[in-house]
Amino acid sequence: MGTFIGHALPGAFFILMSIWWMMQYVYTKIVLDNGRQRPRSRLMYCLHRVPMEGAFIVFGGAVGFIGEMMYPAPKWTIIDSEGHWKHQVEWQHVTMYTYFGLYGAVKVMGSSCLPSVAGKYEKAFGALAFAVEGFLFYFHTHGRSDLDIQLHTMLVMAIFVCFLATAGEVWRSGDTLVLLVRILFTLVQGTWFWHIGIVLFIPPGGVPWDKEDHLNVMFTTVMFTWHILVDMLVLFFVYGVTKLVLKICGFSSVRYSQMSNGPEEHEVKLLGNSAEAGNHLLGGSESD
Repeated sequence: MGTFIGHALPGAFFILMSIWWMMQYVYTKIVLDNGRQRPRSRLMYCLHRVPMEGAFIVFGGAVGFIGEMMYPAPKWTIIDSEGHWKHQVEWQHVTMYTYFGLYGAVKVMGSSCLPSVAGKYEKAFGALAFAVEGFLFYFHTHGRSDLDIQLHTMLVMAIFVCFLATAGEVWRSGDTLVLLVRILFTLVQGTWFWHIGIVLFIPPGGVPWDKEDHLNVMFTTVMFTWHILVDMLVLFFVYGVTKLVLKICGFSSVRYSQMSNGPEEHEVKLLGNSAEAGNHLLGGSESD
């Protein structure tokens, strides 16, 4: 990870995961009525059952693991012939990737062969992966420059929030706020990984930053807060676009059965008039 690519790869992984989670949240909220409905088309039902998310996490962990240990040369040695540790940084990174790969494997099992591990166990392994990542990065910058330490300290803060949110979902799985906090700070992780790679390896204009300049270190905290704000706007945009696409494709409605007046079905447009929708749910219009 001591290169721009080494930071861009995990950054892209977290960015894609956060965007996927936001799209999944919108789909579940609008089309599946917060999990109370099943996909009505056979194609959507099959796609809903395929463990794509878990498979992608396993794939990302495997790519990161192999990239760290094989590029640009193999680094499988832990102790050299003189008894000294070798490739400590790379072994830290592959440990992180291993835990995320394990998290993905648990999600795959929960969506396929072992549905009993879905839910709390998935979230528990996700929290464990974030905890290990934060622990490793907290002790990742020993002996480095002040700027490098500050950049990675901000990263650890984002990881810690991800851990708290994911752990909170173990006991509060239906809490929307906790879910959105996890999504937001996963995206912050991703964009901040890119920020670290750019500042340390390909600074704008080609002029390296003074890594011991206190002003550079201090301004890093300001830029971290900007990342949070911009990432919030990005997620609002993803939410709006996903909602619009679902509406255009005709997936923005849920069918309910009238309990008091027989089996007649009413279609409630979730993106339409909320008052009208409420009348349908409470027993029909005033003219009934």
